[in-house]
Amino acid sequence: MMKRLLFILGCLFSTTVCATLNDGIKAFDNQNYAAALAEFRTLANVGNAEARYYLGIMQKDGLGMPQDKGRAIAWLKKSARQGHALSNYEVGKMLLDGDGVTQDVPDAIKWLTVAANAGIEPAQITLATLYSEGTRTDRNLPQAISWFEKSARQGNAQSQFQLANSFFKGEGQPQDYAQAIYWYQQAAEQGHTEAQYTLAYLHMEGKHTPQDYAAAFQWFEKAANAQHPEAQFMLGYLYDQGTGVAKNARSAHEWYLKAANQGYGEAQLMVGYLYFVGKGTRKNPQLAEEWVAKAVAQGNTKAQKTLDDIRKAQAQ
Repeated sequence: MMKRLLFILGCLFSTTVCATLNDGIKAFDNQNYAAALAEFRTLANVGNAEARYYLGIMQKDGLGMPQDKGRAIAWLKKSARQGHALSNYEVGKMLLDGDGVTQDVPDAIKWLTVAANAGIEPAQITLATLYSEGTRTDRNLPQAISWFEKSARQGNAQSQFQLANSFFKGEGQPQDYAQAIYWYQQAAEQGHTEAQYTLAYLHMEGKHTPQDYAAAFQWFEKAANAQHPEAQFMLGYLYDQGTGVAKNARSAHEWYLKAANQGYGEAQLMVGYLYFVGKGTRKNPQLAEEWVAKAVAQGNTKAQKTLDDIRKAQAQ
């Protein structure tokens, strides 16, 4: 009878905790921090790991209470030691960055590794970057690749791009162009502009994949629309040459100009030349000189000869 009563009371307590925790999370999501704080404090004091995590986050960011990173990490550590993976990540990041606490990279890596092994993707990419750069801990490319791959398989586009680079260059693992292109594709499809640009270039050059100008145009266009200056320049080039798309001098000029406005020297030179000869736009010697001069100022050696030619033509 007593066991049954204890079981019933346990179920009621568990149900109450869940309801209170959910109320706290809902209030937190709605930025009603006073209500959230009341719920989380009650649960944190009776040992609820999730409530301790939220209390740590609120204390760290000063949400609903004065900011106190020392107390914040204390709550997060309590939660982390109960097996709360996100708390392990937050403790690791604070120790790694010296965020309100004494920086301790070796200790940070221990906390981050626990989180990463529990599948916390930001912890995985943080470790991958640490081991890849080798500035705050010993460089370890195989370890970096291992964590990039775990993060990539969870759909992180930056990790997919880094993994592709490692396969392409054969850094930290055997060179594998097929795998490189696969991971570039995965990242590109998620809108990673560097992956889109790289994939476009590989298709255009026919390097380690069949030459496909239409595919090159498609990926250059996506990256260009995301304001990637080199991709904008290449899109202008494809329109200029009629490669992978119908030749269109006006569109070529427009894309060259977009890249030039972002400070891309090769595009500035090309825009100047187009204004000089009147291709895809009206002739405008003044604008031609201005754009080529910008390219010269960036150290573009080819631009100096063009600038000299423009000035000679204007002097005649």
